[in-house]
Amino acid sequence: MIRLDEKRSLPWQALAWALPIVRERAATVIGVVFLSCIGSAAALLPPYLTQRLVDEGIVGGKVDLVLQLCVAFLALMLAGVVVETVSRLAYLKLSAHVLFGLREEVYRHLQTLAPTYYARTRGGEILSRLDGDVAEVQRFAIDAPMALLNGAFSLVVAMALMLSLSPMLTAVVFALVPLQVAALMFTRPWLERSTQDLRRQSAAMSSFFVESLRAMKFIQATNAAKRQEAGLRAHHGDYFAALRRSQLASLGAGGMQRILSGFGVLLVFAVGGSMAAEGGMSVGVVVAFIAYTTRAAGPLQTLAGVFMGWQRAKVSLKRIQELAAERPTVTSPSHPVALAEPMRGELRLDAVRFGYGDQIVLDGASLEVAAGSKIALVGASGAGKSTLIDLLQRHYDPVAGRLLFDGVQLDLLDLVELRRRVVVVDQDPVLMPGSIRDNLRFVAPDADEAALQRALMLAGLAKYAHGDGLAKPVGASASALSRGERLRIALARAILQDPAVLILDETTSGLDLPVAQEIIAAVDRVFAGRTRIVITHNLASVGQLDRIVELRGGSLVEHVPVRAAAPLLRAV
Repeated sequence: MIRLDEKRSLPWQALAWALPIVRERAATVIGVVFLSCIGSAAALLPPYLTQRLVDEGIVGGKVDLVLQLCVAFLALMLAGVVVETVSRLAYLKLSAHVLFGLREEVYRHLQTLAPTYYARTRGGEILSRLDGDVAEVQRFAIDAPMALLNGAFSLVVAMALMLSLSPMLTAVVFALVPLQVAALMFTRPWLERSTQDLRRQSAAMSSFFVESLRAMKFIQATNAAKRQEAGLRAHHGDYFAALRRSQLASLGAGGMQRILSGFGVLLVFAVGGSMAAEGGMSVGVVVAFIAYTTRAAGPLQTLAGVFMGWQRAKVSLKRIQELAAERPTVTSPSHPVALAEPMRGELRLDAVRFGYGDQIVLDGASLEVAAGSKIALVGASGAGKSTLIDLLQRHYDPVAGRLLFDGVQLDLLDLVELRRRVVVVDQDPVLMPGSIRDNLRFVAPDADEAALQRALMLAGLAKYAHGDGLAKPVGASASALSRGERLRIALARAILQDPAVLILDETTSGLDLPVAQEIIAAVDRVFAGRTRIVITHNLASVGQLDRIVELRGGSLVEHVPVRAAAPLLRAV
């Protein structure tokens, strides 16, 4: 679960959110910081050696010192390359670990949210937060502390070396620091607004691609390709405008810092050069100071970069905070009740009331479903049949009334156990990318080959149960399979799950009657003695029934089945 405290300041929130993951790599963090400081120290030595090279070696006429200092320069360069390589690889491992950990935490939270969240939120918006925003927070959480430590270390070392050369020139250089801070504060609102707008436009374009690719067949069939291209061009225009504003903000902030840093170099030239011309300072000191002024600007630029990263991270953290504010509608109880074995599959709805906002779908619905019975649930489109199924799998809890499984209230059961015992096969089953074997093992990861083959044969897919059939790719969006084959694979998955209650949600809708009857006959053979609920608009396809129940006006109303056996359940 994502834990973000709205009362805590956003930068510290980013650090606090990443801290548990960073702790797992504490040794790597220490190593990266240590190597970074060594690299910075090594980078600050050349100007100091340059001063000795000019004043003592070249001007002083000491050839041996010149050669020694050249060797020292070479050693520093080689050591710098080695240190930088090791540091970069360690940092890469650390940042990837933190990024993946944060993203997994957000994804874990997304898996707890109700279907209504995904119904009202565009897919591209979720992707944008899961990818771009999490990465931005990770960059700030890792880069900012390290940049601050490294920048502070470099600044202290540079200042110490500069003071040892010339306290007066040091004061000239650092007199510009207040101006640099003021420039950062001036550009802050601009950076924040432009980043927010860019994130918004990026999410809109991601949503366009997700929704368009999903509907490509419809776009082709309705000759809407040109209109979609025009829509993409409009998104590109909006994104480019936002990108340009963001770049201008970054360039403006960075440009002001570079101008002030350049002005510092000019001051060193003017003051130090004048003193050297008058004999009050050696040429080597001036040369070294010019180099140090440039290097001192590096840590200051780093600190400015941290400030700009803070603005970007703040926007991203707010967007993740909005996602984190979405609370799961249901959770497993801390001490779930264990169901008695063997499970019977008896269901009961007791005066259940549920709705979406002001729209009431179920209003005092009551029903008793005897263990092992088969009922048909009918009703007009939009009457709430799928909502009833969502309640039975506990994607939602009713606002009033109770739902019971084998006499135990659903909210007292472990969610994983409940959803393993109540399985739904709907009219458009979801197949994951990969092979038929991958899709069967998605619900039963420990099933052996024999169990997979048996499930396919029982579901009427014997042609895929032998040879290379299990390795057949299902294709993008399961396009390599017919609808009947997709339904049978979903049925095979249900067989592997071994539920006490099987729900067929318009499973055979749109199929030819003989094919629909064949699938239902397979269900009745395999799940004989299990509780079966068949949601349908075509009673001719569902075979022998124990009861027909209609959902109408928020209530469940009993009907006499066409080929009824002795009534096994009672609707109230």
